Formats: sequence, C-alpha cells, structure tokens
Amino acid sequence: MSKHFSIVASGVAGGLVLAGMAGLLAWRTAGSREPAFAGRPLSSWLDHHVPSSAANPPYGSPGRDKADEAIRSIGTNAIPTLLKMIRARDRPPFVLKLMELARRLGFTRMKYRPAMWRHEEATYAFELLGTNAANAVPELIRIYEQNISASSHQAAAQSLGHIGPGARAALPALIRRFTHTNGVMRFQAVSAVMKIGGEPEVVVPALTRALKDPNGSVRWNALVGLSGFGKQARPAVPEILKMLNDPGVLGNSSLKQQVEIALWRIAPEKVGKPLVVEDATPMITDGLTTQALKVAFHEKREILVPSGQPVPACAQYWDSDPRPGLTLYRGAGTSDDADHFLGHFEVLDIPASESPNISTLCVIADGQIILCARDNHREMFLPIRRVEMEAE
Repeated sequence: MSKHFSIVASGVAGGLVLAGMAGLLAWRTAGSREPAFAGRPLSSWLDHHVPSSAANPPYGSPGRDKADEAIRSIGTNAIPTLLKMIRARDRPPFVLKLMELARRLGFTRMKYRPAMWRHEEATYAFELLGTNAANAVPELIRIYEQNISASSHQAAAQSLGHIGPGARAALPALIRRFTHTNGVMRFQAVSAVMKIGGEPEVVVPALTRALKDPNGSVRWNALVGLSGFGKQARPAVPEILKMLNDPGVLGNSSLKQQVEIALWRIAPEKVGKPLVVEDATPMITDGLTTQALKVAFHEKREILVPSGQPVPACAQYWDSDPRPGLTLYRGAGTSDDADHFLGHFEVLDIPASESPNISTLCVIADGQIILCARDNHREMFLPIRRVEMEAE
C-alpha cells in the first residue's frame, strides 16, 4: 500500500469517525420529539430566551413576545423537555474538541450549546409557566438534591421558586441548604422559600435563623419572606429588632430600610413613630378583643377592628389621606351612644399635596391600642399627636 493511499485512507477514516460521532451526538441531543408551536420545536423558541441582556430576541421586541406566547401555549407539555434541559451536563473536553473539529471540517452544522445556557432558558420557561408547572416539583426536587452542577442546582431552586406555593413539597430540601457552607446555595434556597411560602410554624423559624447569615443578600430575602407572613411572623420580631442596631445593617441603608419595611408589615407598632392611644386597654380578654374599635368617617362611626378578633390585631384606616384627623372610639354594643371616646388624633408632616398616600394603622397588641403612620410616597414614618379636644 502506498504512503499516499495510507494518508488518504486515514483521512477518510478520521472523517467518518468525526461524522459518525457528530451524528451520534446530534441524535442524543435531539432526543425524543419535542412539542412545537407554529411549526417550531420548543428548543427553538427557548434558544437565547432568557431574562437578561443576553436575550435574543431582546426585551420588548415582537419576537420575544411571540416566544413567550409559544411557551405558554405549549404549557405543561413543555415540562419533560425543560427537566431534561435542567439535568443537562456539559460534554467532556475531548468530545467538545472533536465536535468543534467536525464542525470546522463541514461534517456537521450543529453548534454546541453549554449546559448553563440550557439551564437558564429552562428556568425562564418555568417562570412563565408558574403555578401551572406544579407537577414538575417531584423531579425538580430530585435534580436539586443530585446537585449535578452549580448552574443546574441554581436552575432547580429558581424553578421551584417560580412555581410558588405548589412547590411546598420542596421546603425540607431547601431549608436544609440554609446552613450550607456555600453562600450562593444558601441564597438560592432562601430565595426559593421566600417565593414558595408555607406553614408559618415551619418556614418562619427557618427564615428567622437566616437573619443571622453573613451574606447580606440572604438576610434581605429572609426579611422579604418573613414580611409575606404578616403578623404570623411576630415570633421573628426580636431578631428583626436586633438588626436595627447591627453594624452590618447600619452601614447599609437599603438593608436597614428593608428591616423597617419588614417590621411595618409584621409588627408596625415596633418601628417608626407610634403613638399609644390607650395603655392597659380593657378591650382585651383571653387574647381576644371584647369591644369593637371604631373610627369616625364622614360623621359616621365605622368599625376598624371588630369584637372577637384575635390579638395582636391590626387594621388600616381605609382613606390614604388622614386629614383633617382621626377620632377613635371603642364600644361593646351596636349603639354609638355607649361608645367610649379615645381621642382625636392628627398625623403630622403630611406634604401639601392633593393626593397623599399615607398608610395609617391601628394596632392592638401588648395590652395597648397604638396608632402608626407611614408616607408611602416618601417611604418615611410620620409622627402622630393627640389633639386635646373633648368628645363631641
């Protein structure tokens, strides 16, 4: 056999190997038949369809809106493909080199896409599907526990968060990661639980412990998660109050503001500039209100907090403009004549605007009736004063 023939044969053999390998990889990548929309397979719609500047088509474009429509139309039929994408691993380096060589030599047009890209695309698709993708939760938990790669782990956690309350079965696995040595994993776990919610007895203690995390982003999302529970998160208040004097919080104005917002939503009387309307109020017995708390509104008394309400209780004055003032009463009966006058009150420092946006809250807690106010436009707490007037 001539040397020339040997070289040609070797080249042909090498080409056949490359072509065969490229074909095999293409077949394995394609896998089972995908769902389609408007004649295009799901993976085509997902290509570079991510919530970032790398998106193509870009934000606000008709092409992006069409891709969103395609994913929503395909709906839960997309789940098997999305799970496969989140499970994706990168090929070994030597295989990637062979694929690139085969592409350069013209044996294949297939361009390899890193697993990280597929993870991100699948995560965004789960965001679009939201609660409709709840039947993917068991497999997403398995992927999360497998920890295939950092980006796969992140994609599984974020997808569970996007599904929301329907992903509560994932809470044990996610909460276990709250103490992981990797700060990114802790952040992803807390972020997912923040969106999923769950039983306060389970989630509130876990998020409360996360308030001590050295990672500021973890603490931020723990606060947001606790805020979503409202008064059910009151057991977390002592730890949240400690954060107001934490040097790490004092040096971070955004985090301090988030602490104040959390307190406002959970226990508003603990933050800002509250005014005690009545101390040692007699309207509480055995943890329940025994009288109704009323406010004068357009010369008619309306109930803010009804009798029989569990304490702590909180109610918002329904008018965003508390001017010229509020007049409060408490009474056990339906007749206004027997009501006890609590006082006239004025919210101060309201800007001279025709449409202020003031939240005025009345709280019954710790044996007291308390008034609190916050300017939502300026994101600041407002003082309240008692106006020295007799009952009308």
